[in-house]
Amino acid sequence: MNTQQQNKTLYDVIKEYVKRGFGSMNKNDFEVWIFNYLLHGDLLGKSNYDISVELRMPESKVKRLRYEASLKYGNPTDTSQYNEAFKSLLGNVNLKKGSNNIVQFAVEDTQLRHYLDSILKKKGRFADTSFNTEVVSITLDDLAMLLDETCTENEKETFKKKVNGSGKIIDYLKNRLEEVANHAIEKGITTGLNMGLTALMNLVL
Repeated sequence: MNTQQQNKTLYDVIKEYVKRGFGSMNKNDFEVWIFNYLLHGDLLGKSNYDISVELRMPESKVKRLRYEASLKYGNPTDTSQYNEAFKSLLGNVNLKKGSNNIVQFAVEDTQLRHYLDSILKKKGRFADTSFNTEVVSITLDDLAMLLDETCTENEKETFKKKVNGSGKIIDYLKNRLEEVANHAIEKGITTGLNMGLTALMNLVL
């Protein structure tokens, strides 16, 4: 939802609704609009579970409304919102038990999960969500690729300085991710790892 939509009062919405034709929106249309509005306000940053408790409705309905709101009111040509949402998840990454090469993180937003899946598929890769559709399991190679694909131009420029013009950014990212994973294994820490871009840029082990 853009700033103009967020600043609309209920009266503004009612006027638009009447202009479109009374009865043009059904109950579900209203629920999706209200839910999308709340996602950018009181519900911003809250988990599906927290929202289900606050709004007193099943978590399955929360997931559906979040997905429909994203489809109806999101901007499909603006991927920056998904890129930022993905990178924010990387502050809490787990190493899969028994492996220092597989990482797991939760993606509750269905549309975001589809977006990440589409990037992986274009590169001939895929994520494992067989255990739980909201828990994404990928290799460090895949994570490095996703980070490379979702970098902003400013972030790419920063990484170019890190590699001193030699080598590829994706290789640099992969090496840094491996350092984090190996260091975590040595320390016996496999949960809550920060594998976000800022952390990788400033990595000091």
